[in-house]
Amino acid sequence: MEYKTERCDVLVIGGGIAGLSCAVSVKEQCPELDVLVAEKNFAGYSGKANRGGGVLQYFDPERIDPWEFVKFHAEKIGAYLGDQELMAEYVAMNKGMLDKLTSWGAVLPKREDGSYRVFPTGPMTAMIATDLDITLNIRKTAEKLGVRFVDKTALIDLLTDDGGVTGAAVFSILDGTPMVIRAGETVLATGSQNYRIGSMWGSGRGDGIAAAYRAGAKLRNVEFGNFAQLARVRSHNEVVYGENVMYNAKNEHITKNFMKERETDIPSTAIREWFTQIREGNGPVRVDYGPPPPPPPKAENAPPSPPPKPRYGDRFRKLNHEAAAAVDQDMEVAPLFIGEQSPIAVDHLMKTSLPGLHAIGDCSYCGSGVAGAVPAPPGRNRGSGILNAVFSALKCAEGIAAGAAEISVRGYDEAQAQAAFARITALLERKSSVTAKQVTALVQQAMAPVEQSVWMHEERMKKAMDYVDQAEALLPEMSAKDTHGVMECFEAEAMVLSAKLHYKASEMRKESRGWFLREDYPETDNKHWHKWIAVEKRNGEMVFSLEEIPPERFPAPDME
Repeated sequence: MEYKTERCDVLVIGGGIAGLSCAVSVKEQCPELDVLVAEKNFAGYSGKANRGGGVLQYFDPERIDPWEFVKFHAEKIGAYLGDQELMAEYVAMNKGMLDKLTSWGAVLPKREDGSYRVFPTGPMTAMIATDLDITLNIRKTAEKLGVRFVDKTALIDLLTDDGGVTGAAVFSILDGTPMVIRAGETVLATGSQNYRIGSMWGSGRGDGIAAAYRAGAKLRNVEFGNFAQLARVRSHNEVVYGENVMYNAKNEHITKNFMKERETDIPSTAIREWFTQIREGNGPVRVDYGPPPPPPPKAENAPPSPPPKPRYGDRFRKLNHEAAAAVDQDMEVAPLFIGEQSPIAVDHLMKTSLPGLHAIGDCSYCGSGVAGAVPAPPGRNRGSGILNAVFSALKCAEGIAAGAAEISVRGYDEAQAQAAFARITALLERKSSVTAKQVTALVQQAMAPVEQSVWMHEERMKKAMDYVDQAEALLPEMSAKDTHGVMECFEAEAMVLSAKLHYKASEMRKESRGWFLREDYPETDNKHWHKWIAVEKRNGEMVFSLEEIPPERFPAPDME
């Protein structure tokens, strides 16, 4: 098959907040490097922060010591399974990252004295709202610095040689044109695996994770990709902090059954409690925030308060809430499975186990080990999603810049490129009625029921794996009508792989820890399971192994 070729010093695959931040940071440090961003949508409108803004985690540098937060996080969130040194660096860089985003065009709210306008969210953290144009503005900054873009371009496979990754095989979603992009350094910024269940999170398709696995990169913590959020049953709207006010059909406040103090974000035990109440016949479960608190009394002869300034998006939020309330007057809730699997293993400079390949943002959050026994954001650390993407992007750019003088664009295996493009031809020429949607639906039946993927038990996981096996059996029969269908088939393949990895590793981990819960192994076992589970593809086989977490660096209680 004939194809186009392109070359660059640094190839960034994915144009969301992580990919854009990495591209900009590399160009700021090394203007001479040719940086190319390949995005299957349109960089600036892609990723989980696309045109939706979000929130940024904030640590008061005058009040919060990074290692004080690390201790809190290990005890209350990460269950001693995290890379504490990396977490401390993330906290220490907080203010600098906010300033960096501002310099790149992000609009963050500030007070009259120039300080950031924050609102508290937990015992040690606060958050800052971000504007809806954050990624679009950073793209504009990237373009001014000379970063090149190829949009509507999807990843097929990474290209490798004996020395590591040498680039990628991609194709245009618009007209199907195949292309080989040769690169000295390749950065995956392709997001997490979210199984296309929750619409807000549907951009996490896991295709970069699957490509890294096929190329031979090590994955880590694949079992921590099962985040779920309470949502209204009828409208599917997310219910933030609803776990604090959960009631069953008997009007019993069931939050006290699993929560002794206010949590930083929804714990997995809230999902367990929901299922338990339903199983015991006490459903439906609803949330009740109660009446709003009265306004504080005004001082005598106090001047009238000025009317509140309208905020960008207020009208949308009001209409969205009204539309949800119209069909959810009883506020019945159920868990909405989101996923957030992010397992590409990386070091502190976001280098993978393959030379020439880096992974940042939500494709390597859990793989970095930074946060321990939780899925990628918002898993138990709300506001850390965008900032972790920026943090990992800056660390990756730091490593690339340090080795800039040694970057060289090598050759590639022609047979490997042709094999990648043959995958497209096979899908388009195959005469079959099996579609990507059928495969996707089977995987969703495996992952969406929280009694299979969150509150796990060996027997329920076997049921889930039956669906995964059915989906995997259909992969050789999938066909596509056009290039968009080809892209969906590749994403369906990635979903099957991610679900299989999740349940294989979950069967191995015989304990409950952090977000990971097993009904048949309800206790945390630091003696045997203060370890990371890693997996690699070797000779076509899925090979799992255990990685020791050095207790002298990252201690856990009760190790004897």
